Amino acid sequence: MKSAVESLRDLGLTEYEAKTYVALVKIKTGSASDIHLVSGIPRSAVYGALTRLEERGTIEIQSAKPMRYRANPPETALEKLKDNFIAESEDALRLLEEIYQTRKIEAREEAVWTISGVKNVSDKIIEMIRSAQKDIIFAASYPSFHEVAKTYPIFKNMKDAIINKTEQGISVRVTGSLNEGLEEIAKEIPGAQIRAFPADKSMASGGLLITDGNETLITIVSENVNTGICDLMAIYTEGVGAASIFKHFVETEWDASVAI
Repeated sequence: MKSAVESLRDLGLTEYEAKTYVALVKIKTGSASDIHLVSGIPRSAVYGALTRLEERGTIEIQSAKPMRYRANPPETALEKLKDNFIAESEDALRLLEEIYQTRKIEAREEAVWTISGVKNVSDKIIEMIRSAQKDIIFAASYPSFHEVAKTYPIFKNMKDAIINKTEQGISVRVTGSLNEGLEEIAKEIPGAQIRAFPADKSMASGGLLITDGNETLITIVSENVNTGICDLMAIYTEGVGAASIFKHFVETEWDASVAI
C-alpha cells in the first residue's frame, strides 16, 4: 500500500512538502526544529516547504517566537490539494491543446494528399464548398465536373452546395473554355460569376478549386480505356502558401476571360 507521503506526492506535493505535512499531522503543532526532527528532512529545507504548504492552504502559521505551525485537518487540506490539482490539470490541458492544434495546423499546411475515385473526390469538393466562408474559385474544373455529372449523379450534390453558398452571399467564380458548357452552368447557378477563355489560352491543364485562399484541390479527369467512362483523382493541400501560388494563375486567367 502507498504511504501517506507517496499519496500526497501524487496530488502534487514535493517529497519535502509531503513529509512536512505528515510530520505536522503527527505532532499537531510545532516549530521548524520540531518538524525537522520528526520529518527527517534537512532543517534548511523545512522553511521552504512550510511556505509552499501555507500557499496551498494546508497549514496555518501561528505568530510566536519561534514561529509555530499547525496542520489543517486532513479532510480540509486534501480538498484544497484536489482543487489545486484539478485546476492545474485543466490549465495543462488547455495549454497542451493550444500547442497540439498549432502543430496540427502546421502539419496540415505542409501535407499534400492524393484522393482517388469519383466518390472520394466528390466528397472532398463538397466538404470544401460547405466549409467556405469567403470565396470559392473553380478554374476549368467545374465544366469538366459538369460533364462527369452526366455519368455520376453524385456530382449533382455539388451544384446544390454551390447554390446554397451563393444564397449565403459567398463569392463563387467559375472559369472555363467556351466549349465546355458554361452557358448551361450559368443558367443552373445564377448566383455564380461565370467567365470563359479561349480553349487554347487556358493555363489550367486540369481542374482547380480554391476556397478562402487556403484550401486547394487539383483534379485530373481521365477516361478508362476499357469502359470509356470518366474517372477522377485529385491532389489536395491546405495552406495559404500553396493556395497563393495557384490563385495567382487563376486570377490572371480570370482577368483575361470574358463574362458569360
